[in-house]
Amino acid sequence: MPQEKLDLLRLQKPIRDEMNDLLRALNAASTPADLEAERAIQIEVIQNLESSRKLRAADAEALFIIFDDAVEARLEALL
Repeated sequence: MPQEKLDLLRLQKPIRDEMNDLLRALNAASTPADLEAERAIQIEVIQNLESSRKLRAADAEALFIIFDDAVEARLEALL
């Protein structure tokens, strides 16, 4: 489901590829601690893209929501 939501955003290819990599890393996380580490990385990457103006604020907000939902779903699957 997160992948479908990512596909709906009109992101530049390099940014889309980076978001896909982050999503794959999230899905590979095997412990709650790994998930929290991935969450921190995702937040940092999105904030950096937004502050460097490579990402619009609306897209950044959408990405925060998509990744937060994905982390919560993955956490439920692990527990």
